Parts: sequence; C-alpha cells; structure tokens
Amino acid sequence: MKHRTVEEAFERFTPYMPLFKHYRDASKGHCYYDLTLLNSWRGLDFACNQNWYNFREFKVKDYESHERLENGDLNWIIPDKFAAFMGPIEVRDQ
Repeated sequence: MKHRTVEEAFERFTPYMPLFKHYRDASKGHCYYDLTLLNSWRGLDFACNQNWYNFREFKVKDYESHERLENGDLNWIIPDKFAAFMGPIEVRDQ
C-alpha cells in the first residue's frame, strides 16, 4: 500500500463495505471469528514488514503445487517455519 497506511487505504473502500463479506473458511459448523477485509490487509501489511511475503518473489507454481491435496494442501504462514493445512474432511467408504 504505497505511501498509505492500511487504514488510509481502507478508508477509500468505506462506501463499498456492504458489498464485502467477512472471510469464512470452508469448514462445517459455526464460525467463531469475524475476519474482515481490514483484518486481512493488516495481516498482509504485517507479513510484508516481516519479509514473510514479497509480491515480486511470490512463486505461483509453488503455491499451486502446495495447494493440491496430493501435495498436502498447505499454505506457508511463516516461510519454512509454520504451515497451515486444510481442515479435516469426512472419509466415506465406497
């Protein structure tokens, strides 16, 4: 967010807030958190400041490979230190 704080950038989207739904993962059941667009941008800003994410160095092919079920369906939260895996799924006998 070049030359703006997250909050300053977010202000420009205020008129459109009713159009944005809060994040909800795909797990079943009640959602116990409320992750907004502002929360997400703050997280991205933090990750960039910690050098955990760099747009110019992001490897799309690696991301797409890791997100495949046969490759673990994971995302690195902190590169090479902390990964998040997909939630549990039901396995049904065929």
